[in-house]
Amino acid sequence: MSHKNKHNKRIIREPRLEGVAPPQLLRDDFAALDAKTLLRCAYGVEELLLMQSVQGHSHMGHGIFYGKTYPNTSMDDIVRALRMDPAAVKDERQELIDEVQEFVERVIDGENIRLACNTEGEPLLRCSTLRSLEIDPHEVLQGLYVGGLRDDAEIRTLANKRYGVKMGYGKCYLVDQKVLKSLGLDGFRLAKEAHEDEISEFERAGLFAHNGDPHIDYMYVRYQTGPGASDDAAIVMAGKMLGPSAAVGCFLADAVDTLEKYVPEYSDQDSDIAEYIEANYSKLGLTKDDSVDLAYLCAIPHEMQGDLPDSSLRHLLQVDRKHDQSTLESHFAYVWNKSRSNMELDHGECTNEEFYTYITQRLESFKAKH
Repeated sequence: MSHKNKHNKRIIREPRLEGVAPPQLLRDDFAALDAKTLLRCAYGVEELLLMQSVQGHSHMGHGIFYGKTYPNTSMDDIVRALRMDPAAVKDERQELIDEVQEFVERVIDGENIRLACNTEGEPLLRCSTLRSLEIDPHEVLQGLYVGGLRDDAEIRTLANKRYGVKMGYGKCYLVDQKVLKSLGLDGFRLAKEAHEDEISEFERAGLFAHNGDPHIDYMYVRYQTGPGASDDAAIVMAGKMLGPSAAVGCFLADAVDTLEKYVPEYSDQDSDIAEYIEANYSKLGLTKDDSVDLAYLCAIPHEMQGDLPDSSLRHLLQVDRKHDQSTLESHFAYVWNKSRSNMELDHGECTNEEFYTYITQRLESFKAKH
């Protein structure tokens, strides 16, 4: 008798949900990314970020998916396709966030920290760029504060009203996938279409779930459409406005915002860290108005959509092998007035020098008016 029939049991597999990519495609896309990508961080962190890139590819039909979209592919689907433990992956991502929170607490407690590293001397996010970059911890906390709040719907709404712009904005929710399907929606439409007037209807339908509920995914619900914001501009603007180390803080806030999308207990952790700083750091010297200013300054003008970079965390850390330089390293070199190589940013929207010229002009114009 063969081994597989030994116990005369039938293996029953749950049918794949509609809009979820086949496991083999997910594995193939991860393998393709892994083969061509080098990030300026430890490989374990690189793996965590590439998984999230696979999700983006499946939603948008990029990479190995060749234009076919799978808008309901979740991180759970990807982690399981790679034959990894979802709970362990979530824990690893949360540990990276916890180290940022711990760094904040150490600064507030008065520890003289000169490197953005954990208590064991390892750089935060295992990003080697931070290992030898001397920082001002006060500026890092300022950058974490404004960077952690700038994406909040409340802050973007204030920026739109104060400066007469039309930035798009939204909020992440725990979404019940079965209810989502019953409403005739998918992850792509939830993130791209305006739903601000439907939030109450979604709540009545039971779309928004809780930590621990089955069939949930942490998803972005767009409130208003409109031009977005450039994470690159936020990092660089923070460094130019508050001091170079604030660029490090804003980068860390952006990283937390990325990592929190797949953790054991979902919450808006970049905002939570910002609010913790506001409540506990008496030397902060900033208010939410400063986050409103940053939100406006990093908003992509309507006429410049497609001409300014908005790099994901992966693309910020990805090494341009022609120059042995990552986008993040270029941004830090700019705010610290150090030498850098000329390179294209975020799929070739512009060069880094063209981008820095734009930053200088926008900041000078803002200061002249305010």
